[in-house]
Amino acid sequence: MKKNTLIILTAILLISLFFRTYQIVERYGWGHDGELFSWIVKDMVVNHHPRLIGQLTSAPGIFIGPLFYYILIPFFLLFKMDPAGALIPITIFGILTTLSYFLIFSKLFNKNAGLIASFLHAILLGWVGFDRWVVPSTPANLWMVWYFYTIIQLTRGNLYVLPLLGILTGLVWHIHIALLPTLFAVPFAFWISKRLPSWREFLLFLFSLIITSLPLLAFELKHNFIQTQALIVNFSTGHGGGIGLPKLIYLLEMASKNINNLFLSPYALPEETRTIFPLAILSLTVFLVKKKVLGKKELIVLSSLTAGVIGFFTLASSLVSEYYLYSIEIIFVALVALTLSILVKNKLGLYLVVFILGSLFIKNSYYFLTDYIYKKGYQERKNVVEFITNDAKSKGFPCIGISYITTPGENTGFRYFFYLKNQHLVHPSVDVPVYNIVIPDELSLNEVKYKFGHIGLIPPTAIPPKEIIQKSCQTPNTNLTDPMLGFVN
Repeated sequence: MKKNTLIILTAILLISLFFRTYQIVERYGWGHDGELFSWIVKDMVVNHHPRLIGQLTSAPGIFIGPLFYYILIPFFLLFKMDPAGALIPITIFGILTTLSYFLIFSKLFNKNAGLIASFLHAILLGWVGFDRWVVPSTPANLWMVWYFYTIIQLTRGNLYVLPLLGILTGLVWHIHIALLPTLFAVPFAFWISKRLPSWREFLLFLFSLIITSLPLLAFELKHNFIQTQALIVNFSTGHGGGIGLPKLIYLLEMASKNINNLFLSPYALPEETRTIFPLAILSLTVFLVKKKVLGKKELIVLSSLTAGVIGFFTLASSLVSEYYLYSIEIIFVALVALTLSILVKNKLGLYLVVFILGSLFIKNSYYFLTDYIYKKGYQERKNVVEFITNDAKSKGFPCIGISYITTPGENTGFRYFFYLKNQHLVHPSVDVPVYNIVIPDELSLNEVKYKFGHIGLIPPTAIPPKEIIQKSCQTPNTNLTDPMLGFVN
């Protein structure tokens, strides 16, 4: 493997690119998140509003940093403000993450480990799906692999990575606040290495931290530290997620489920045996320490990272989603990659590793290519809006109303496309033509006249007189004036 490193790495990067771009537009799961970042980019580009914050998070009073939205701007401009442009930087993040796994594991351990780790990142369906998710937290995998590198190097006493740690710490706010508990491992790394930074090293860390935190610092100073206060309040206030032992058990079960899904998806072990698989992977540490591939000090630091994440959410009563625990997945992948990198050193072990990775690749490729896509995403919603605006224009409607027949939360992903079409919308009433969007179309099959994937459309069934429509259309465009969940000027 070492003799053909460049060829193998190139093949892995091409595989990673395939998994992250195959039917990328057709499978673009467009909805509220996409509409939200598009509206923020529009606010910056069209309204010339430089922003210090992004969208409001699920934690009251806490926002995401603006970096992701600034990264999207050139791609939106390239695509004439079409949100499909956001797929380019997301793909770049995914490929850079695959490459980073090779570079980091090769640097920390050996090139075989680097190749295996990068291959696993390229094909594991959980990570593929996450890398195709167009949201500010998508770069979390890229952040995590470089943070893994940083804490291992700190454990080894290599403090030259402190500027990198400063950058990564500052980026937490820009990516996802759930990455914050992973920093619990940093003091353990210093303690184990028995080294403290010099003044020069500390100042370099502080400088890099301030640079990536400038929007946060400026916003907090301008608004009397409202996010800092909100963070304290959120941690000390009950949010219905529970705390203590029941929460700990729940988190461990969720973490086990995540690890099972990462390696075995779309298959799953029975619920009663789900914990066996992650425990089996953790047991590999005995083998790796014995082979001196993973040091005891490094094992302690990685354990503190996991404990920091699990412990934080055990004590916080916030509701926890699966992706809040994604930051610990790299540890399980590292244990697998390091174990396989030892096995390839002999011929029989090489055959076994090729069989395992080859089987995983075939299984994941088959599922990925044959996965049924329930079509109600970017293409379908865009086509619905295009049909409605063209139909309204052909019939001379100066404005229209849009009504939704669907479950709460599904009536999103249309407003930005109506904005791109410069369509004047008003609230639905008997005084304007009303188009009914049905999601899924099965809800009103008898009434649906047009279908776009699984989105149905019922055109206006009663058209009021022209003078009444004209009068109703004197109101402002509600598409531009109605509030949007998570968007703050």
